Amino acid sequence: MGSWKLFAVSIVVVLLCAADTSAASAPARKSEIKLFITATNTKQALKTFQLDERRAKKRTVCFFDTSARSLAASHLILRARQSKKGHTDSTVKLRAEDDALELSDAELAIQPEQDWTNETGPAHSRSLDRDVPDNGLLSEVVAGRRAVIELFSDEQKDLVTGRAKDLNWADLRLYGPVDVMVWRQQWKLDGFPEEVTVELWNLQLDGKVLDVLEVSAKVKATTDEQAKELARQFFAAARVAGMGEPTGQSKTQMVLDFFQPGLPATATQPVHPGE
Repeated sequence: MGSWKLFAVSIVVVLLCAADTSAASAPARKSEIKLFITATNTKQALKTFQLDERRAKKRTVCFFDTSARSLAASHLILRARQSKKGHTDSTVKLRAEDDALELSDAELAIQPEQDWTNETGPAHSRSLDRDVPDNGLLSEVVAGRRAVIELFSDEQKDLVTGRAKDLNWADLRLYGPVDVMVWRQQWKLDGFPEEVTVELWNLQLDGKVLDVLEVSAKVKATTDEQAKELARQFFAAARVAGMGEPTGQSKTQMVLDFFQPGLPATATQPVHPGE
């Protein structure tokens, strides 16, 4: 597998919240709970999961924004992913720290999700996904032979320009690519009942390396209070496993920072998965 330089790890629990049967108007929604693990705790995390590359599925992930990150300033995230076999999908996500943004009718029509990075409360996000019919298109975009705009549907583009009205799509630049390995539902954390999926994100730029580990699990909750309790249980299980405290940091932010023009990428000492 070669030498890995490990800077930080992110653990994520994905909660699939079913609607409360006593409140028919409350839609089901997904909640994602994230724990960023600092370099101090990465060896313990790797020891817990004993990653085996032969059991992983591989894909490439890219983000897109202007050099000034004007989309991020408008609470927008543009992402595309491509599997080893070439299947490509794209996502436009609107994310804010709270639910105070004034939303358009089109934005309100998208089912909301919760993003937890601590136990206090979640941010809110709304995503539009697309299966890109042109397999391998992301590789062509990364190579500069195709335009970023081709990855996104008319509906996705309308969502973007509805909030970033002055965007010139030709100004978008690549933040990536990131090589990702995915291990689906192969482990459990003591004190948390669901199997977890592990993703290892490898960022490289000009000889610098940053690895981010993400762990996710899908469960069902009938109320926000139950979802919060499940999050508490997960954070408690992570503490017991020696994986540290939630810091409020996100993987998307780390990727954008790492590939930001003019900013130095951060690298640390090599660590091998499984150590």
